[in-house]
Amino acid sequence: MARNRKKEVKQRGILLAVWIIFLVVLGLFGCIAYKKRDIVSEDLGFTTRFAYQTNANPDINALIITYLSATAAGDQDILKSCVTDPSQYDDMTNVQNKSKIITAYSNINCYSVEGKNPSDTLVYAVANISIVNVESTPLDMLGPFYIVKEDGKYLIDNRPLDDSVNKYIEKAGKNKDIQDLYLMVKADEEKKAEQDPAFKEFLDRLGN
Repeated sequence: MARNRKKEVKQRGILLAVWIIFLVVLGLFGCIAYKKRDIVSEDLGFTTRFAYQTNANPDINALIITYLSATAAGDQDILKSCVTDPSQYDDMTNVQNKSKIITAYSNINCYSVEGKNPSDTLVYAVANISIVNVESTPLDMLGPFYIVKEDGKYLIDNRPLDDSVNKYIEKAGKNKDIQDLYLMVKADEEKKAEQDPAFKEFLDRLGN
């Protein structure tokens, strides 16, 4: 009887030890999987970090709308207030030349993903553009804009970006969700070109 009891206790001890080892191994595997989550995501062909949100932040939306409106109007003061390096708009020649062609941006939607740093935001804007002497208002893909927050204010970072940030932006742009936005804009462009000879002529001149 005593021998059976000792055998039972021994078996329970072995079973308990096996469970402890199993739980330790499971915990270690979980830690490794968590640390390698970005690599695993890439291997599977996706990464949730690049899944965009639409018009998620009203303040960032307002910044992009203000910036694009100022670009179309050639408003130097407003453009300088939207960026981290206002000196880049000391010379307005390029902006003014562009504003003579693209006269307005409307129906602006902002598609944002997390930036390289969690406090930053990468934004792709899609808007209808008004082109001088063209009746249709095709979609255009604008950006990407790298948004940072300085002194409590969102700004477009127009300074030279770190290589790591540029690589991050490049990787984000290859994501299927972002590529689908480009395809949507391209499809609209082709449709409008078929319907509007003046727009087709504009594209042909642009291509040449």
